[in-house]
Amino acid sequence: MSMSREEAILKIKKCLALSKSGNEHEAAIALRQAQALMLEFQIDPDLLDIVEANCSSNVKKTPQTWEAMLVSTITKSMQCRLIFSSGNPFYGTKAQWTFIGVDPAPEIASYAFDVLYRQVNRARKSFIETSLKRVTVKKNKVRRADLFCEGWVEAVRHLIIGINIEVVANTTARITKYMDQTHGSLNSFTPKDRNKGKTINHSDYRAGQQSGKSAQLNQAMNGGKQYERLGTSL
Repeated sequence: MSMSREEAILKIKKCLALSKSGNEHEAAIALRQAQALMLEFQIDPDLLDIVEANCSSNVKKTPQTWEAMLVSTITKSMQCRLIFSSGNPFYGTKAQWTFIGVDPAPEIASYAFDVLYRQVNRARKSFIETSLKRVTVKKNKVRRADLFCEGWVEAVRHLIIGINIEVVANTTARITKYMDQTHGSLNSFTPKDRNKGKTINHSDYRAGQQSGKSAQLNQAMNGGKQYERLGTSL
């Protein structure tokens, strides 16, 4: 059975690790295997540690401003690049965010988004059921809930920025190179802002800020030192 590109990359990484062995014969064989696979699959050695991590969004087509704020903060903190893909109900696919960066930054970014996204959506649901239960016009209720979420996201910024991750040299240039080779030209989009041009109820925003103070970003997967700071919480 032929080897996939992803399998080849894993094999190359293992061979490169073995190439540092104290056994010169073993190291030489491993290095030759790595070089042969990189040539066969046309894999740039500078991009071996550039990886992607996906996470789902609840939106169908265009994300709201508050969701874009959350993912943007995570992306900048992790020094990643970002792609948003709309869902397609016909094919049963969900909208998703893709973080692209130096391993393990994208996995940490995906973890942080998943954890905080679940929390903000729970907080939003609770806010609608309690503070907005007397609001009868649905679009007004949705707009006010969006403001609440914006305040919530602002309150958790320090949790995201506080994640301690080492980023190697030339990260931006290498990610750009990866993007050009893998994804080419991408379209841009503008997040949906339901409150644009509307009268703002600042109490909703402040309620979101207050709720966000109870957010937590606990330790993630087995990631060693790269994940230690994920134990930080409010």
